[in-house]
Amino acid sequence: MILRRVAQHVKDQNWFAVGIDFLIVVVGVFIGIQVANWNETQADRARELMLLGELRAELANSVRQTDIKLRAFEQISRSGQRALALLDSDASCADDCWDELVDFFHASQWQRLLFELPTYDEMRRNGWPRNRAIVEAVEAFRRQAVQIAIPLEDAPAYRTLVRGLIPLAAHQPYWQNCFQLVDGEETYLETCPPGVPPAVSAAAIRAIRAHPEIRPTLTQWAGFAGGYTQSLNGQNSAAQRALELIDAELATRQ
Repeated sequence: MILRRVAQHVKDQNWFAVGIDFLIVVVGVFIGIQVANWNETQADRARELMLLGELRAELANSVRQTDIKLRAFEQISRSGQRALALLDSDASCADDCWDELVDFFHASQWQRLLFELPTYDEMRRNGWPRNRAIVEAVEAFRRQAVQIAIPLEDAPAYRTLVRGLIPLAAHQPYWQNCFQLVDGEETYLETCPPGVPPAVSAAAIRAIRAHPEIRPTLTQWAGFAGGYTQSLNGQNSAAQRALELIDAELATRQ
C-alpha cells in the first residue's frame, strides 16, 4: 500500500508527501530493527540466566562429590595411621590379624579426581557470564581442581606393593565385606567379618612387616592422604565462593 501511495505522489509530483512517506518507511525499518535487537538481547539474557542456573547445579554437585572424596581420604588416612602404628610397635596381633590386614588394605585405596564444568565452557564460548567476578571465581575453582588432581594421576607405589603381599584368598572377602560402592561413593568399612582363617591373616601381616619398602611407601601415602583433605576443603571453599556470587546474580535477575 505504501508503494502505491509513493507512486501516486510521484505521479502527482507531490514531493512533500513523498518525503513524508520515505520518512515513515525509514522510521518503520528503524523501529523494526530495534525491536528485533531487543528481542535478541532478551533471548540472550534468558539463555544466560538458564545456563547460570545449570552452572550453579554443576558447582553444587562438585561440592557433593568433593565431600565424598574427602570422607574416603579421611578413612584412608585413619587406616594408614593404624597400620603404621602396628609397624612401629613391637605389638603382635597373635593369630587374629584380620582387622590389621584390613587396615593395610584400606590404606592402599586410591581415587582419581575429575572435575568438569561443561556448562561453564558453553557460557564462555558465548561471552558469558557477563559478571566478571563470577568468571574469576569459577576460573579460580578450576585452577584449584587441576592442581589437586595432578598428584592422583598415578596410583601410589604402596598400593601395588601391599596388595601383592596380601594373600589372594583375602582379596575377595575384603571386596565383599569391607568395601562398599553406593551411588558412586566408596566406603571402606572399618569393622567387617574375618574373611580368611586366622593363620592366613597372621602370615600376611608377617610378610608385610618383613618387606623393607612397606614402611616408607605407606608413610608417604598415608601422609599425603592426611594432608590431602586440606586441599579438598580448599576446593570446596573455592566452589562456595563461586556459588555465592552466582546466587547473588540470580537474585538480582529474578
